[in-house]
Amino acid sequence: MKTQLIKIIGKSMLLGVALLHLFSCSKSDDYKKYLKDGEISYTGKIDSIQVYSGKERVYITGLFMADPKIERLKVYWDNRQDSAELTINRTSGVDTLKLSLPIREGVHNFEFITFDGQGNKSLSVFKTGISYGERYASGLLNRPYYTTGYFAGDQNTTIAWGGIDLTSGATFTEVEYTNTAGKLVIQRDSIHIGESILKNYLPGKPYRYRTLFIPDTLSVDTFYTNYVTQILPKEIYLKNMNFPFQTSAMAGSRWGTPADWQLNDAAKNFKHTDNKFYGGIEIRSNQACLSLEAGWWQWATPSPNLAPIVNGKMYQTTNLQPGKYRFTITKLDKGAAGTVHLVAAKGTQLPDQANLAAASLAYKVISGTDAVLEFNLSEASAVTIGLLGNMPGTASDGSYIKITGNMTFEVLP
Repeated sequence: MKTQLIKIIGKSMLLGVALLHLFSCSKSDDYKKYLKDGEISYTGKIDSIQVYSGKERVYITGLFMADPKIERLKVYWDNRQDSAELTINRTSGVDTLKLSLPIREGVHNFEFITFDGQGNKSLSVFKTGISYGERYASGLLNRPYYTTGYFAGDQNTTIAWGGIDLTSGATFTEVEYTNTAGKLVIQRDSIHIGESILKNYLPGKPYRYRTLFIPDTLSVDTFYTNYVTQILPKEIYLKNMNFPFQTSAMAGSRWGTPADWQLNDAAKNFKHTDNKFYGGIEIRSNQACLSLEAGWWQWATPSPNLAPIVNGKMYQTTNLQPGKYRFTITKLDKGAAGTVHLVAAKGTQLPDQANLAAASLAYKVISGTDAVLEFNLSEASAVTIGLLGNMPGTASDGSYIKITGNMTFEVLP
């Protein structure tokens, strides 16, 4: 067995030597017959490719950096079923590709190959991009709103927005409205803002809005919903008009100051133990009514208090367009003493009683259990509306007016 094994090894060695001799006798450059067309030469690839999404298109950017011989770029997509080619004019520096490519809606795989003047091509560069179209746009919904109101006091309209699915790409709301100068204003607010304020809004004119969508962070195009049109905000001309009235400050449990109404010093005739003056509110049966009162000092705490009121004013200022208006108090209680006028005047103040005829749009003496005041305005202006009181009072006698009903302010046809 041993002798036979040695013979087999010997024969294998002889065969190996023979094969080595055969190959060593071949020509040393025989491999060149496999490169008979010359060595493969590649052009430089395009660098820093970015494919941005768009509306039925993609927008492509890239850099030509390494190879000055590049003359053409070819772009394939959808497994080379479609392609586009463009000429590249290289400079001595870094050149930038900016290409808008029309393409149907969907996700697409792109292949980029550069060529030099000899037809040599680069290795492929692959990128994925998205085109958005009618399918995406048809699913977009306008952001809802749930309140919209115009306040004439500051001439602003406020829109309170509802929620929206942010994953849809919702980015902005865009509102078109007419301002007090008669000009069209386009206001665009972030979708993250819950309230839009339209400044210097012209009352009586509707506004419209739409929602803007950017599908993804790489999108170069914005999608728009159809407008929601002919929206008229609720017009609010004065605030804190309903009984019981809201208060801004209280001096103990009975006397206070109303919210939203302005009072001059004469109307603030109750001095509290905190050395501050209050007026305009009295609590009756645990409910706040609007009030002007003077006298009965022996019951005032601290005493003496509730000094006589001379040209005491409680009012609000609003902004009105030319037209006819009506202000109504539905329920009030006035004592026999003193005089109280319901007044409307241009500007931001009420006139004194001596100047009523010359300085007011309209006025009337309040008597009975309700009051109505109508006036006309020939031009857009600030208008002040309220009570003007001249009310005597002594330690044992006094005068008062209490409003325990609602107020309304109307624009008349």
